[in-house]
Amino acid sequence: MMPRRKEISEILNLMEKTQNIRNFGLVGHIDHGKTTLSDSLLSEAGFLSPELAGEARALDFLEEEQRRGITMKSANISLYYEKSLEGHEPFLINLVDTPGHLDFSGKVTRALRLVDGVVVVVDAVEEVITQSETVIKQALQEGVKPVLFINKLDRLIRELKLSDEEIKKKYIRIIKSFNTLVERYAGHPFNKRWKVSPLAGNVAFGSALHKWGFTLNILENSSLKFKDIRERYKKETYSKESYADLPYFFPIHRAILEMVVDHLPNPKEAQIYRIEKIWDGDINSDLGKAMVNCEPNGPLIVCLSKVQVDKHGLISTGRIFSGNCTNKREIFLLNENNYDKIQRIAIFMGQRREQVEKIPVGNIVAIEGLKKIKSGETIIDSNSINGMVPFESVKYVTTPVVTVSIEPDMLRDLDKMKELIENLLIEDPNLKFEVNEENGEFLLSGMGPLHLEVSANEIGKRGVNVSTSEPRAVFKESCRYDSSLISVTSPNGQCSLDIKLERLDSKTVRFFQNIDYKTIKPFNTLKDVLKEKTNLADNEIENFWRCDADQNILIYRGNLKLEEFYKTTILEIVEKIHLSGPLCGEKLTEIKIIISDLKIENVNEENAFSELSAMFYDAIKKALNEAELILMEPIYHTIIQLPPEYIKIATTLPSKYSAKIKSIDQEKEYQAIIELLLPVRNSIKFAEDIRSATSGKAFWQNEFYAFMEVPIHESKQIINNLRFIKGISW
Repeated sequence: MMPRRKEISEILNLMEKTQNIRNFGLVGHIDHGKTTLSDSLLSEAGFLSPELAGEARALDFLEEEQRRGITMKSANISLYYEKSLEGHEPFLINLVDTPGHLDFSGKVTRALRLVDGVVVVVDAVEEVITQSETVIKQALQEGVKPVLFINKLDRLIRELKLSDEEIKKKYIRIIKSFNTLVERYAGHPFNKRWKVSPLAGNVAFGSALHKWGFTLNILENSSLKFKDIRERYKKETYSKESYADLPYFFPIHRAILEMVVDHLPNPKEAQIYRIEKIWDGDINSDLGKAMVNCEPNGPLIVCLSKVQVDKHGLISTGRIFSGNCTNKREIFLLNENNYDKIQRIAIFMGQRREQVEKIPVGNIVAIEGLKKIKSGETIIDSNSINGMVPFESVKYVTTPVVTVSIEPDMLRDLDKMKELIENLLIEDPNLKFEVNEENGEFLLSGMGPLHLEVSANEIGKRGVNVSTSEPRAVFKESCRYDSSLISVTSPNGQCSLDIKLERLDSKTVRFFQNIDYKTIKPFNTLKDVLKEKTNLADNEIENFWRCDADQNILIYRGNLKLEEFYKTTILEIVEKIHLSGPLCGEKLTEIKIIISDLKIENVNEENAFSELSAMFYDAIKKALNEAELILMEPIYHTIIQLPPEYIKIATTLPSKYSAKIKSIDQEKEYQAIIELLLPVRNSIKFAEDIRSATSGKAFWQNEFYAFMEVPIHESKQIINNLRFIKGISW
């Protein structure tokens, strides 16, 4: 019998009672059982028949995820929970599913924006591994409170045949690793307050697949004891039937939801300390106070974590941090810098959206009808714009480091493919799409091979089958030294330019990589920030024009006061020049371009582009040759975890792949950790190699580290290959 689905009216009623709301997510390493667990919670809410839970994975609704068993998009759902607290009203629990795969880490961080707490799912067999550490760290940095669920207990009994003593040792170890991370990343006073222990009730144990789980409190009040659980997994009598009554004695949703309502904060409690962690604006301004106090009558402020394209247009999911969200509302989009109108709003019930009239502060909302919007946007009431800064002045958009050329199997589908890719770019700002002007190929770039594979499959599912080339690393070009002052004149002899190029220092590069400087307004505020956070000199900051997506900075120190038309033309020219460097047609990066003098005479607007273009091309090319061009490549920071007996084998591999070992940590007796800096171009081969060398027992994850110079003995061959691929004349 399906549990009764709660009526929308009951849920709407609960939405007004902020203290009874919990917004939480499930996070953990890729295969530790997150999605299986969310299904058991869904079957409780009546969205899935209990028999299907564990198999159905309702939140993994991309088929790709079903096939791989990996959750890649964050999904949401509202649950209604009646806790057996005498006289306590029911709770409204919004579950936001977050991907655990690191290729998709932009999405994880955005999903964490929406929640105040997480249940961290850890596999009892594998314990806290690197990927679990990454998501716990991300949660703590977003001010999100964690509790712990130790999953796959059945495997300890059934497969590893551990004694009670050994099981106890294992979970003490897991809890200790977990609390060490809390201590390290939570920040005072939470690094003490948020530690977990079975006695406190914020640790649960169980098997998500078999749908049972308990906290210490539940176990102590049950007629069954741990030895009875052990009995049901005895080898001689073990079968599906032997443990079938465990979900009856220890329903897993009860253990999880009890932790959620007892130990995770409601929006009112959480926003007091979270806002300053996730928002860069002035906490003491009226807008800051409205969010800190979770003000139901404040101005509407919504942080959007994701945008999806569906047949009705764009659907965006967000968390309301202040005010009420209603239909037909005039709002302002901060990143787009534009006014728009909310047409309809809805709440999520799994894959379905139920349209409603009003959603109050502290809740998760689905917004329909906004025309131009991308994941990570901030919405504010159109009358309250002053002093508002977006939630994402920190860029979660990582530099694409891998690219494939992509084409439709049928040429007639070309326009449809482009349209589908445009939609994907809205949903996933970590993808980039461009057309190589030299040879007309379409390039799709992203964070790693899996990211691109999933994106290509998604295009296929939406109606256009595509073929992609082998993934290759994205290279860039830069200069080793500074140039002298280069002077050139335009073809007609009427204009002249003095220019100097310098290699940008790493502190300044890091700032522009991590912060979207365009969101820092007005210019005086930006000047102060640049002074503090970069190594640019005062007169460079005064004359700062712009920094492009590849961290090239343009500074104008000329005496000529330029009309807007010429300024725009020059920005356009420099943008175009940077897209194709002289070495092998890759983008220029990390270069400071200083225009120290410019004269423009007798040039009409029609010829301006060609006259100035020729002059700037000539000057920049001369300066680059003088400053010595170098090839740059993306490097992953790779963390490998493996059983200690494979350490010797694993440490001989990196040198074969131009990788540098950063550290080796053998503190834990059951696993070793090796950290490397690994060129992205070698990462696929390296992964295959380490997989076979360790018989598949190594886990690793790659995060983008930086662009670094390709070693000279390798760069010549790579440059020749790139020139050949692109058909650049010799």
